[in-house]
Parts: sequence; C-alpha cells; structure tokens
Amino acid sequence: MRELVAHSTGSFSHPDDPGEPSTGNPRLSVTALEAEILAAFVVDRNVLEVGTGLGVSTRALARTAKMVVTVDIDEWVHDTIWPDLPGNVVPTPVVPTNKTFDAAFIDGDHSTEAVLEDFWAIAPMMRRGGVILAHDTEAPNVRAGLPPLPEWQWLTTTHGIGVLWVAELLRRDDDA
Repeated sequence: MRELVAHSTGSFSHPDDPGEPSTGNPRLSVTALEAEILAAFVVDRNVLEVGTGLGVSTRALARTAKMVVTVDIDEWVHDTIWPDLPGNVVPTPVVPTNKTFDAAFIDGDHSTEAVLEDFWAIAPMMRRGGVILAHDTEAPNVRAGLPPLPEWQWLTTTHGIGVLWVAELLRRDDDA
C-alpha cells in the first residue's frame, strides 16, 4: 500500500484514491487526535465501523478494541485498504445483522439520508451501555442525519465527533 499523504488539517488522504463512490470526492481520514479519541472510547469493546475509508480510524479502533467489524461498499477499499488491516479487524461489504456490538462508529456516506440510514441500521445491534460515535459532525448534513436525541454530546475536533451513550434500546420512533 502506498503511504498516506498528511494534510494541514491533520487528516490524511491516499494518492491513488479514486474518490467516494457516491460523490467522487477524495476521502479524508480522521486526524491523529480524533483517532486517539476513538481508541479511548472502545477499549475492550466489540466495535462496528460503518465506512472503512482509508483505514486510519479502523486501525485506531483496532488498537484498543477486542474486535472491529468494518463495513465498506467500495471495491477500491476492499482491494487497497482491507488487505493491510490488523488481525482483530473483520472487513465486510454489508452490515451484519446477526451480531451485537458494544460500540459503533459511523463514517460512511455523508449525505443526510445515508447518515440516518446508517444510524438506524446499527441501532438495533447496540448493547445497553454501549456507545455510538459519529464522525464529521461539524458538517451540517452529517449532523442533520443523526436523530435529534438530547443525549448526543458533541466533541469539537477538526471534523467533529458525536457521542451517544446507549442507555436503553433505541427504537426508530425515537427520531419522530
């Protein structure tokens, strides 16, 4: 795998990245600080990640998690990023429906509709006491896609991280 390119924002990109499947925009990773924050939230947890992207967040999660199941639909990610992921990472092109997780990280398609769809795809799989993390919450379309629950906490980082502790089972009618 070719080396990632560092940006002044602290994010990274890949020189061969053809761009996101839905927009063609180049992928930008979490920053080093955001990676450390993610790792701190998932110590000894089973994690579901939606959006492997460049694998920077995946590696950060895997550093402290028991296991990371990472989901990405992009063949470029499958061919370029997945082969070099750590041994406690299970890559898959679809969200598994037969598992439960202690933590989840949403960083897939950034359209408002896709963020909401990703949230409700993972919500039924979350254990009580778990945590849902969302990246790029400084982007209005991403934050608008997250259900307007009062329990969200917003961490101000370069791209923004949303944190939702799962105190009880989440139901679709919670966002109505």
